[in-house]
Amino acid sequence: MSSARFITIEGIDGAGKSTHLATMAARLRAGGQELVQTREPGGTP
Repeated sequence: MSSARFITIEGIDGAGKSTHLATMAARLRAGGQELVQTREPGGTP
């Protein structure tokens, strides 16, 4: 049985949250992890 994780990235505007999220998601996927990536409603595309 696998365990799930819920990871949030928070910070002020322009702090690099999207950059860190993209890097972390790519590394997790490269390691064979399955993930769901979401954004806060109302955020930029």
